[in-house]
Amino acid sequence: MAKAKTKTKPSKKSRRKDAPATLASVLQNIAAHSTSQQSAVDIDTLVARANSLLHEETDPHQALATITKALAKNPTSLPALELAGEINVELEDTETAIRCFTAATELDADGSVSGVEKFLWLAELCEEGGEVAIRWYERAVEYLRKRVSEVTGEDKATAEQKLCSALCGMAELYMTDLCMQPDAESRCEAYITESLLIAPTSPEPLSTLASFRISQSKPADARAALTRSLDAWKHLRPTDERIPPYPARMSFTRLLIECELYEEAMDVLEGLQAEDDQSVDLWYLGGWCLFLIGAKLKELAANGNGGSTDVQVEVEDWRDTWAAAREWLWNCEKLYKAFEWQDAGIAEHASELLANINGEIGEAKPDDEEKEGEDVEEGEWEDDDDDEDEEMGDS
Repeated sequence: MAKAKTKTKPSKKSRRKDAPATLASVLQNIAAHSTSQQSAVDIDTLVARANSLLHEETDPHQALATITKALAKNPTSLPALELAGEINVELEDTETAIRCFTAATELDADGSVSGVEKFLWLAELCEEGGEVAIRWYERAVEYLRKRVSEVTGEDKATAEQKLCSALCGMAELYMTDLCMQPDAESRCEAYITESLLIAPTSPEPLSTLASFRISQSKPADARAALTRSLDAWKHLRPTDERIPPYPARMSFTRLLIECELYEEAMDVLEGLQAEDDQSVDLWYLGGWCLFLIGAKLKELAANGNGGSTDVQVEVEDWRDTWAAAREWLWNCEKLYKAFEWQDAGIAEHASELLANINGEIGEAKPDDEEKEGEDVEEGEWEDDDDDEDEEMGDS
């Protein structure tokens, strides 16, 4: 189920070569089919099976094959179209996902039949961004405001959560794509205020507020919002539904670092590391954060602890912190190469940080390279094509 700004946005690729061609042909011929020609029971079974394959068995390829069968029976099935869109998001086939969600909006223009997830997905995925994305969000918000006023209990809570997320998504757009609009600041303020009135302790609107205050050069207000957001979920287990998803917490650490809340950022990053340590961003942000902590300790040591008698900073404190930062950056480098990462900004900044660290505390090698007898060269973030000589056996 889509939620604005909480899912990792996939890269915008053309249709994958391994996607069943039948799905494309089904989408092209939606208007030529009638729901009355097929068994609704069979379609419901296939949709349920595809949903299980995607969310419970984590097999999006089989889920795609199954949902394609459902759409072959009835290309105008809203549940099948929306699930097909979600599956293709998982497979990073953005083009087909957009076609599925767009087809669903043509069949349910106001969301009264199947809800607003398709509008939220299109707001996130649309290549045009800006005004086009805002229009998708506005369709979702119009429905959700009405929904919140009409339902109670869990249904109301769910609608409020979606409404908050959509409003935050709109505010983010006016901080990025539409930041040059004359009313951008007032719109951001209005959307964030509405979201906080709905859910004053929810992490997402608080984080969006912090981002907005940073853009307004109000760091104290940003830190206050970040602290309130962190207090709302830092004590929760990773499996708790109230905790922000992994990508959202990763983005949250960037805000913490920007507001110089370094210790809090490392606490969040260490929690993320325990959940999943195969993220380039994770190791990059951790290395950067530890570097900044070490830089502050170094400055305190150089200034005699700033005249403070409460804090005793030894030279080894900042050196040890920078050594730890280097370990995180080495892991970043390793995953960057392994995943063939394309973010040149991370590579350049991490190389710069490593150069600064090595210049101050001396060069060293990662453990794996020491074992292999390979030299570490600063700034190399591309795989080398050097051929390895075969070892000669004893004669």
